[in-house]
Amino acid sequence: MDKIHEFRYGQLQKSMVEQDIDCVVIFNSPNLYYMTGYAPKRDERFQVVFVPQKGAPILAVPKMYYVDSCVKCNVSDQRTWIDGDDMVGYVSSITKELGVTNGKIAIDDSLEYRTLHLIMQACPGAKFSLGSNLFTLLRMKKSEDEIAMMIKSGELSDQAVQLVIDEISLGSRKSEAELKTWIEYWYQMQGMTDGFSNLIAFGEGTGSAHHVCNDKVCRPGDAIYLDLGGGYKHYWSDITRSFHMGKPSDEYVSVYNHVREAQARAFAAIKPGVRACDVHMVAWNYLDSVGLSQYFPHRTGHGVGMEGHELPNLSKDNTLILEPGMTFSCEPGVYNGRFGVRIEDTVCVTETGAMSFNHYTKDLIVL
Repeated sequence: MDKIHEFRYGQLQKSMVEQDIDCVVIFNSPNLYYMTGYAPKRDERFQVVFVPQKGAPILAVPKMYYVDSCVKCNVSDQRTWIDGDDMVGYVSSITKELGVTNGKIAIDDSLEYRTLHLIMQACPGAKFSLGSNLFTLLRMKKSEDEIAMMIKSGELSDQAVQLVIDEISLGSRKSEAELKTWIEYWYQMQGMTDGFSNLIAFGEGTGSAHHVCNDKVCRPGDAIYLDLGGGYKHYWSDITRSFHMGKPSDEYVSVYNHVREAQARAFAAIKPGVRACDVHMVAWNYLDSVGLSQYFPHRTGHGVGMEGHELPNLSKDNTLILEPGMTFSCEPGVYNGRFGVRIEDTVCVTETGAMSFNHYTKDLIVL
């Protein structure tokens, strides 16, 4: 096992001691890759890692996947099973060996009920709880290697914005949905293969913060927003830029400039020692001062890392103190029903402030 994963196991087990957790069950989720370096195909088969408070973890793995797990997973103790085996007995044998059958077991948040039910059958005397905070504390602060992946992911999303805008500018008759499919194919050709979160909206569709792409084609007079991103080598990016097809109204220009200012002020407020909620309020208070806060219906940012949406959130209720290495979006927006404007970067807290993984211009571009 390499040093970074040894460190992560050590930190996880330290937290388990502090929270009086006997065992953590890690499902086939980003947490599995984070802890083991293993990211198998996700299907209905039982595949988890049991991490005891003390001692080495055990991987429960279908024998048909062992050819991959024995090479890619850093857990040396791998117990295989085949279809038709007594799964309750199989799981029970592992938990009894670890001494956790009647213990306190924390489960991965994304654990499917069919998997949890099997573990509950094998451990009828155990007490179960969510293990979210165990992994959140580990994953919120990124290492230099993780930040390097997010820088590359951000570069790809900057390029994607330009590609879509060029396509629209050249008179493309592709719909929102067709453009989404087209840019996701390009993303995959660049190695971004861990999922996407792409929203493309034209006209009144921009008035919805999370518009669902449809068959609308961009026409003169339409507002546009592109919310693009995905996972590159397990690390996500997220960028939004707003544009206009043809000369925009004075109202649109005014809203755009105010959203740009709100985003700039929020970004400037990000630094170690600041509460996450205070960054949100910087953006909200500015938009409130210009009469637009009623059209700002969401938090200023969400965590970005191995998932497109994770912790920490820049929301009015989050009193978390920001620390170097934390990564999240910074994305105030205004949506009045007729049109919307959002400007978003994925950013990282540094020792003295913040850095952005996105560098695409925030000037209002009229196509």
